[in-house]
Amino acid sequence: MKLLVCDTSNSNCSAGVFEDGKEICYELSFETLTHSETFLPLVHRVMNKAGLRHEDLDGYAVTVGPGSFTGIRIGLAAVKGMALASGKKCIAVSSTEALARSCDNVTMTPKEETLIIPAIDARNNRVFAQAAEDDTLRPLLEENAYDADEFVEKIGKIPEIIYGKRRQIIVVGSGAAVMKKAFEKAGSGLNIYFAPGAAIVPKGVARSAFASGKLIEGRDLKATYCAVSQAERLKKND
Repeated sequence: MKLLVCDTSNSNCSAGVFEDGKEICYELSFETLTHSETFLPLVHRVMNKAGLRHEDLDGYAVTVGPGSFTGIRIGLAAVKGMALASGKKCIAVSSTEALARSCDNVTMTPKEETLIIPAIDARNNRVFAQAAEDDTLRPLLEENAYDADEFVEKIGKIPEIIYGKRRQIIVVGSGAAVMKKAFEKAGSGLNIYFAPGAAIVPKGVARSAFASGKLIEGRDLKATYCAVSQAERLKKND
């Protein structure tokens, strides 16, 4: 299966072409311009590098959130349009899962003994995150918006942590700095590594997409915000 994989859910955006899990080409953009300005030109460049037309693809994979509300909407709108025009289907990818799959455990502790926490900064001491087994990515705490302090408390109650099956924690993503403060505040004493510079890259989106393989119609793609927007919060307070 040949997929164009896309991510616009956070500050950077990316796209890549992968066939049966193998990379053909990809591109990351860290430009300060908005995704509405950079994403589609980036897609065109990637498709040209791959020497493909959209008709040559078997489908599209795109991160549906959580993350930047505006970024998610831009990516979904673009992918839905491409899918409609080419008559191809899509795979919805969780942003936190793609973040986890973008990172490789290079510590001395094996994946079977590691808990991975992909965390995206949601501001005001909040993170979009989940806690999963590093080897299987089976969620032990489901993807959601969490207060960092409350999330650390929940992590400490995971049986695999309590009984020492998962003796190491790796926190990756823009929310790692927030989580570091929360762990230090709790004084957990756990063996934890923090990687605040980790970001979603095309291989992470591709790994998630091929692991899922669930193709749906573009019109059925839906955002996973895990929170209400600031505008909605302000409206409720009026």
